[in-house]
Order: sequence, then structure tokens, then C-alpha cells
Amino acid sequence: MFLAHFAVGLVTSRLAPRLPLGTSFVAAQLPDAIWPYLLLTRLERVTIAPGENPISPLHFDHYPWSHSLLMVVVWGIVFVAGYGLLFRASKAAFLLLPLAVSHWLLDAASHLPDVPVWPGGPLVGLGLWHSRTLTLLVEGGLFAGAVAFYARGRRVGIAFWSLVGFLVVMYAASVFGPPPPSVAAIAWSMIVVVPALWWWGNRVAREE
Repeated sequence: MFLAHFAVGLVTSRLAPRLPLGTSFVAAQLPDAIWPYLLLTRLERVTIAPGENPISPLHFDHYPWSHSLLMVVVWGIVFVAGYGLLFRASKAAFLLLPLAVSHWLLDAASHLPDVPVWPGGPLVGLGLWHSRTLTLLVEGGLFAGAVAFYARGRRVGIAFWSLVGFLVVMYAASVFGPPPPSVAAIAWSMIVVVPALWWWGNRVAREE
């Protein structure tokens, strides 16, 4: 999934105002924030395989260190500890672990059976991606609901709505656009986009 991860980030940040939106986004995307570095070092592998399923042109060959449930919990604990120490926000920091785990749960619901439970362990995936229509309805509905929930009763400005538009355009490009030119292009684009979304989400919080 893509938009659904950001939907979880939006809802969590609204329920816990001490957790800035950008930080909530990074936590909900934590496996994907780690993954590009492991791709570049070839510790994990992905193949560009258009047509394998209607949603993603990628075949996830091997990504146990960033995306297995066990390692997501480990990375989430590290993130909680680091955030708590740096920002002295202990209560908000404890939300980062369930946010990270939500990424695994949503991936397990949407992916084909390629999501590891632990490194070397079983692979799971309920296969929502088999249906483009159902995937778009589920993700679009979750994201639209989260946007409405976050914006309700708040003075959200141009930073928020431009961020929402950017995420929708990114999602549409990933589903309907051409496949990425290379694995390196995937990795470097994510290395740029994740920090940009962290900054953008935190700017939204400052404007409210």
C-alpha cells in the first residue's frame, strides 16, 4: 500500500497532537525509509516486473531486514528510543512503534505472499493487489477519510492541501505511470522523498 500508510499517519497525528505530522509519516513509512539503503548495498533485492499484478511493477525478491515483522518491531523500538532521547517526548514516542507495525500489517493485507514474518521465516500476503479496483477503493477511501478527519475543525492551509495533492499524484503515477527505469532510481527517489515528506508534514503542523 501507499496512501493507506499516510492515512494512518494522519489519523495518529490528529489523535496525538504532540506527535508532528511529518514524524508520524516517517514512522508509518519506517520500513520504506530503511529499504532504499539496503537496496543500494544489495542486502535486499527487488525486480522491476511490470504486469505481475495490477498495482505495482515491482517483484519483492528479498527484503527481510527492512520489512519482516520481527525487524519492523526492532526498527520501531530503535526509532522510539532515538526520538524520545532527542526530543524528550516520551508519550508521543511510544506511538511510533505501533505506527511502524501498521506498515507491516497493511503490506501483509495488500501484497502477494512475499512479506516475511521474520528473516528466513514464512511469507504472507492476502493479495489485495490482485484487484486494481478494490485496491483503489480501499486505499482511496482510507486516505480520503483520514484527510477529512485530520482537517475537520482545524485551520489547515496551503501546505496541507499541497501535501495531500502531492501524495495523490505520487500514487497515481505509481499505479498508472510507466515502471521505474532502474532499482537505483527507486532507491534514490525514496531517499529524497521520505525526508521531504517529514519536513513537509512538520511544516503543516507549524501552520496550524
